[in-house]
This record gives sequence, C-alpha cells and structure tokens, in this order.
Amino acid sequence: MAIELSDFSDIGTERRFDPNPPIPSQIDTLAAFIGKANRGPLNEPVVVESFESYRKVFGGHGQLGFLSHAVQQYFQHGGRWAAVVRVANHATRAQLDLPAQGEFLKLHAREPGSHTLLRASVDYDGIRSNDGRFNLVVQRLARPGSQLVEDQELFRGLSTDEADQRFIVDVLRSSELVELGGPLPACRPDTTRAEHPGQALPYVEMSMPGHDGDELTDYDIVGSNDERTGLFALDDLDRVDLVNIPLLASGRDHGITTFLAAERYCNRRRAMLIWDPPWSWNSVDAALLGLRNSGVRSPNAMSYFPRVCSETSPQRHGLGLPAGGAVAGLLARADQGPRWQTLSESAAQLHAGLYPQLDVTERQAAMLQRSGLNAFTSCRRGGLLIGNASLAGPSAAFLLWQRLDRRRLLFHILGSLERHTRWVLSVDWDRELERRLTGQVGAFLRTLFEQGALPGSRPEQAYFVKVQAAIRGSDPELVMRVGIALERPNEYQIYDIVHRPERSQARPAPPLEAAQLAS
Repeated sequence: MAIELSDFSDIGTERRFDPNPPIPSQIDTLAAFIGKANRGPLNEPVVVESFESYRKVFGGHGQLGFLSHAVQQYFQHGGRWAAVVRVANHATRAQLDLPAQGEFLKLHAREPGSHTLLRASVDYDGIRSNDGRFNLVVQRLARPGSQLVEDQELFRGLSTDEADQRFIVDVLRSSELVELGGPLPACRPDTTRAEHPGQALPYVEMSMPGHDGDELTDYDIVGSNDERTGLFALDDLDRVDLVNIPLLASGRDHGITTFLAAERYCNRRRAMLIWDPPWSWNSVDAALLGLRNSGVRSPNAMSYFPRVCSETSPQRHGLGLPAGGAVAGLLARADQGPRWQTLSESAAQLHAGLYPQLDVTERQAAMLQRSGLNAFTSCRRGGLLIGNASLAGPSAAFLLWQRLDRRRLLFHILGSLERHTRWVLSVDWDRELERRLTGQVGAFLRTLFEQGALPGSRPEQAYFVKVQAAIRGSDPELVMRVGIALERPNEYQIYDIVHRPERSQARPAPPLEAAQLAS
C-alpha cells in the first residue's frame, strides 16, 4: 500500500520558480550510427564532431558498407555531434612477433581488422647493458606498402620483470595500438638494428595481418543487452536523439529482426530510428508495395525515398547511396531553429553534390507521404526532402504519431524530464521539493510554448504538471504526471515520469486516471 506524502497538486501555470537545475529547451542533436568500419574500437560509442574526427578513429571510406558515407553526409548536412559504434563478425587482430633469443614477445593489435597495419622496433638506447630493460616503438601505417606513419607510440625502459615499475603488461594498458598477445619470453626482446651503419632503422613487420571478419548479421548489429554490444553499446551514452544503421554492401538489406530491435530500443531511449529503404525499392510503385508488405511500421521510425547519387562518382554506386546520414543531418539542422520545424518548413535540401537517384513528382511525393515515406524531389539546387511522416502507418492507433515532428517533440520532452528531474531522489520529499520540481518543469514547458512548439493562446492550454511522492514497501517512488498538448489546445498526451533509485522512466498514464486528471 502506498504511503502518501503529498497529494497530486496542480502547477500554477502562471507561477514562475527558479528551476533547479534548469532544463534546456534546445539541445545539440546527437545522432548515432552503427556499422562496419575499417578500424576502431568494437562495441564502444565514440563521439566525433566532424568527419575528420571519424577518419582519425575509424579510417575513411572502404568496401565494408556505408557507415563512413552516412557519417560524412551527416556533417555535410548540418549535424554537429555523432556517436559511432563499430561492430564486426569474428574480426581478428594483427599480430607482431618480436624475437627474444629464440623466443618471441607477442603483441596483438588493440583493434581488429585488416586496416590496422602495424610494425615495431626494439632498442636499448640509454639502458645499461645488464639492466634487462628495453625501448619499444610501435607505428601504425596509412596503407600497405606505405611509409606514411599515421600514429606512433614510444615506450621507454620496459621490463619483462613483474616486480619492475615499468612491467610491460602494466605499461601497455595505456597503449591505443597494441596489447600483450601471449606469454612473456624469458628475456627481453632483441634489438632491431640495421645491418650496416647509415641504413634506415629496420622494423619488425606483422607476422599475421588482421581480418575484417564475415558479413554482419542481425545478431552483430543488435548485440547483447547484458554485454552492451551492438545497438546496446549506446547505453553508455547519457542520451541519443537519432539512430541510423546504414545499409550493408550494395544489394544486402537489414533483416526485420534488426528493425524491430532498433525501433523498440529507440522508443526506450526517446530516439528516432532513421531506416534506410531496401535496395529493391527502385521505383515509387516498388517502394509503396514494398512498404505495405514489409511489416516495417513504427511511430519510432522514419524513412525516405529514393536513395541518392553523388556528382563526384555517379557510376561508383550503381544502386545509389543510402541517405540516412543526410536525413539525420537535415533533422539535426532543423532542430537548431527557434522551434520544432518539419523538414519541409526548414527547406531541407541535399548538399555536397548529392541528388535523388530517381525523379519524384509532387503527386508521387504526396502518395509516399500518405504511406509514411518522406520523398526527395528534384529541384534546381539539388534534391529537396519533403514530408513529415513517421512509419506509424495510416492505420496507427494515434494518428498524431504519423507526424514526425510531434513524435520527436514528445521524445525530447519525455527524455529531458527523465534525465533532468532525477535530482529529486537525492533530496527530502516535502512541499519545498514540489515547489522546486514544478517550477523547474513549468519553466521548461513554458519556454517550449513561447517558442511556438506547443499550441494554445495561454500556457495552461498547452501543458500541466502534478506531483505525487510515495513509498511503496521499502522502495521510494516519485511520480510526476505531465499533460502535453501537441496538436490542439487542451488535448493532452498524459504521461507519468516515475523516479525510482534504479531507474527513471516515462510511461503513459492509465486511461481512466488520465481522463479524470484532464477533466
């Protein structure tokens, strides 16, 4: 039985309290991309702020899929921050074997894949002859046969003695290039000296190159919740707003398993899934029929049609390029405006020499929009993305969720309240808490109202907030109920923001309670 500490109490929508802490009404959109990369850490979200930052960590374009293209498109079209998760299927690491008087000091590349090209050298410079220590230089090269060094690490005074402060096992924990790959030899590795004075310093080349692994499966992309791999690696991020899983190599689509897992994950994280259209969607009719038969429906996802081509290499990708990264960038740029705009309102045009693969007429664009697809149409300065549709479908239970901008605005509000009101668990629950909490949330929603994101002529037509604190058994629980008018004044979507020590979560209010509360 719940012990009531306070009744539900309406916020005085005209009362303004200093929020504690303030909830930002606008944020820099964070888009996440998951796929196969040339190199980089596996199953770890790495936040980058430019395509050049991506290249430094994951390498550039390759033949492994369209992840790099998606990230590049994102920044070209207005994105500011991206989180990249590299996944692989049985990729292996390159190996270095450094001779050590008949044995070997075995090193493995820190990151798997065929594009991690390593070499190493050993010297005893500055070390006494009977010391037993050695210096190690590890380099990563730009490409096979190249002498261009992309990265280098120097380790001085290493030791194979476990009692030494420079014990190699401990020191290499800080290395971004290599890790110990086997048992230590009985003595330090041999020097890699030039045969004759004046010759260039030799290096020990890889004894075994890395491998990029097999083609990705649904299991590799979705990953494991318990191990935080694949899609679930994004749990390491405080928030994520957009998720795109770029298509694999030309002709290969993601399975329905990936879609279902991704859209459910996005719903939990208050993010929107940007789903690339299958390769078989090569005409408007094929797209409409394919969408109808695919089972790909969700208010937590959106898609587009058609794919795009690049002016710089129109023949390189005969089936076109997925444009999920460009769409994510256009959404991120629209989010930077004074209010939540639709893609049509923000004049979402393609840049960087991209243009629609097929011509789509206004009539066809309207048909695609009604079915849940946002269309790239041809225009003088490049393709224009029009439409404001989620993949909810025409028979969605809530017609409101067919509107992409309204679903994303709701996600922004609920996600912000989940994150920024969790402080209530660390303070005493009293009337002062109610005042601070309702003031904080009221200021946030009023700012959105004043920006034009919420309808109505007065704040009380756009939102309300009520608070209840309770102890259920031995577990404290604070419930904050919010009503948000997204389409018409006084027509609220009502949610409970439930704070418990282990988790904070927004959930739809029970229908009967919601109806009573809104009356």
